[in-house]
Amino acid sequence: MRLRTRFSTPATVTEFFAAAKKPFSYNVLRNSYIWFGLFWGLPIPLVTLLYELRFLRSTNADSSSLAVFDAPLQWFFLLHPLLFAIVFGILGTIRQEKENELGLRMKQLRQMAIHDPLTKLKNRRYFAHIFHDECARNLRRRETLSILFLDIDHFKKINDTYGHHQGDVVLRELGAYLQRQCRPYDTPVRWGGEEFLILLRATDEKNALFFAERIRQQIEAGISPAIPFPFTASIGLAEYRINDTLEALTGRADKALYHAKQTGRNRIVAWSSVPEESHP
Repeated sequence: MRLRTRFSTPATVTEFFAAAKKPFSYNVLRNSYIWFGLFWGLPIPLVTLLYELRFLRSTNADSSSLAVFDAPLQWFFLLHPLLFAIVFGILGTIRQEKENELGLRMKQLRQMAIHDPLTKLKNRRYFAHIFHDECARNLRRRETLSILFLDIDHFKKINDTYGHHQGDVVLRELGAYLQRQCRPYDTPVRWGGEEFLILLRATDEKNALFFAERIRQQIEAGISPAIPFPFTASIGLAEYRINDTLEALTGRADKALYHAKQTGRNRIVAWSSVPEESHP
């Protein structure tokens, strides 16, 4: 069998010629690689000139020292610094593009690490990272702080009845709705599955209840035309206490949410109203 091959320009060569067309390759003020190439190539003409002058003197030639510039090949060596400057300038452009591409990818990875890809909200990892900073700010300003734990009621039934794609639509639209309802300094988070958490700065339990009730009512009434069926959510909330850990605060809100689920769903329960026997 005769193998047929097709010539293809190597990617590196294509990349080099593409960079050669860009102005940055010849920008002596910003592209330091140009100067590096210039100094790198400078010894070649210096050594060549010294060698030619020494040769002329050793042969007792009567010609002027400028005779070293007469040979075309000699000019090739003399132009080496300029050639090196051009080549290194192009390599500098390639290096800059690689660094920019790497920086962009690192930024994207950082964003992916702290964002939920479906809802675009911050994720649980981000909340754990900023929790202590938020508590420190809360104490420094002597403000209150509350969190809401929100869980979609009968979410498995939504997936079973309407399909997982429609379930994703519910999560995505709910995430967008929560983001719109929050103030710029609040933090809505997708905690996992059908659970969402909202950190409310400068908000005590009483005001957190008002905020949560407004959200609950709107969810029940409908938050998006993209969701063609009704659904509800239960919410548990807790107010920050001095020296609270992340586990302690979220644990109280989670228990309040559990109590809301156990007492009928589509309702809000604050930790302070949970019966004593449910407290740890």
